[in-house]
Formats: sequence, C-alpha cells, structure tokens
Amino acid sequence: MNTFNLIDDRVTFIDSPDFFDKIALVAHNCYQVKEKDHDSNIAFISRLINNHHLAMIEHYRFLFSIDKEHYLAFKDLGNPFIKLLKPVNSFSNVYLLSTSLRPLLEGKTERELALFHYLERALPDAIKSVLFPQLPLGESATLVDLKEYESILSNDEYDELAFFTYQLITDRGVTHELVRHRPCSFAQESTRYCNYTKDKFSNSLTFIKPLRYQEFQKVFDTYFQTVTDTYFELINKGAKPEEARAVLPNSLKASIMVSADLKEWKHIFSLRISPFAHPDISRVISKVMADMTDRGILK
Repeated sequence: MNTFNLIDDRVTFIDSPDFFDKIALVAHNCYQVKEKDHDSNIAFISRLINNHHLAMIEHYRFLFSIDKEHYLAFKDLGNPFIKLLKPVNSFSNVYLLSTSLRPLLEGKTERELALFHYLERALPDAIKSVLFPQLPLGESATLVDLKEYESILSNDEYDELAFFTYQLITDRGVTHELVRHRPCSFAQESTRYCNYTKDKFSNSLTFIKPLRYQEFQKVFDTYFQTVTDTYFELINKGAKPEEARAVLPNSLKASIMVSADLKEWKHIFSLRISPFAHPDISRVISKVMADMTDRGILK
C-alpha cells in the first residue's frame, strides 16, 4: 500500500557565508538535491550562470563601499535592484551599495558595464575567476562587512542593508501567498521535477498537518490516501511528475527558500502575523520572527 506522511511546518535560518555554497544550497532546494562539496558547487553555479539561470544568485547580496562619484553615477542609473545608501549619521564620505550579482551580469549598455566593472573588481578572486574572468584593470570599489557600519547606521538604514535567508517547510497554499511579496527572492521545491515515488522521498507523499486535523482526521486521512494512490498510479502508468502533479493539493509539503532584506521581512511580519492573515501563514511566519528575535536580529 502506498503511504503518506504528515508533518508540522518548520523554519531554518540559512547561515552560509560562502557565495557558491549558499547559492548552490538554495538552488538545490528546487530539486531537493543533497548538499555537495565546495568544488561541485562552484561548477554548478558556473553552469547556472552560463545558461543564464540568474534567479538563484539573487539570494546572496554583496555590500560595497564606493566613492561619491560612483554613488552619484549609480543613483543616476536608477536600477531598482541596486540599493544605494549615504548614512545620515555619518560625517565622513561613506557611500554604500548593496546588490546581488544578477544586475551586474545583466548589464547591457556601455555605461552600465563600466560601472559594474568598478564593482566586480572588488569581488574575491574565486568569484571573479569564474564569473568575470576578463576584467580591465583600474580602480575598484571595496567589498565590506555590514558590521563595520552598524554604529553609523540608523535602524531604518540597517534594515535596508541587512539581508537574510530562511528555508520554510510549509504547505503549497502558504507558498502561493508568500511569492506575492516583493522585493524577495524565492527558490521552491518543484513538483514538476520531484518524483515522490522515488527513494529520496521515502516513496511517499508528505503533507503539512492541516488546520483542525484532530477534529476531521478520518476525512483528511481518507483524502490524503486517495491523493497518494492516484499520484502513484499515474507515475506507475508512465505519467511524468509534471503531469501527475495535477492531483496534488495545497496541503502538500513544500520547501521554499525566502531571501529578503530586514525591511521587507518586517513588512511580511506586519501583514502575515495579524488576525486577518490565514492561520497557516501566520504560524510559519511567526516562527521566522521568533528565530530572528532569538538571534538578536530583531531588536
């Protein structure tokens, strides 16, 4: 008999400081691939870049210290995905720029490329050698750590530059709501490519325990068993996972990576932890907020 599993939702803070390892971890979530070694991750990210699959690299932000001239030039460029800041509490010429590598890789005009080369030259050699192997020589920005500037940043300025990633294990109804948030970056478990009849998924479907499960357990269990049997029958008769997924419900377990600056996370908290939000999304987002509080991220 085909089986199904029931689990509770949970959240995990993604604390991977290395660019290649973090992006690989996030990207592998879509296909539920196990973690690889560092060299494999570099090769994998290189393939993503070469194939122009750039959404995943949004999940890592770099912070640069730049000069006033380039600050004004980037401001004039008006790219909404590049965040610029002149701290109001600073009496020195401190100009900060925060961005993922995606805008740098997508630069088209000569002016954009000139400005982006100014940033790219500041990146660690391991990243430059893979992504930008033929850069011209010249001046560059400075890659910095946000901690160096905490003392001169206001709370609002810090929230715009601080960037955090969480893995949420929840149901697909919740992920449908989550992906409406902008600006965020997402990487979600794919029912198109994940075949739940395989050993890596314990040959079973997994569902998030629904609201009022104890009250309606018999009804829910009957439905979950029917869905499981139908999905397995379709796969066993030759349907592809992308075809068999038509029978999968909102309660199916989904793993989603969510990356955003602290300003956007606080916006999510304000909307999703309220009496008007769906109880399922309130429960899982409350866990993110509690974890941020425990880590001292939320003051």
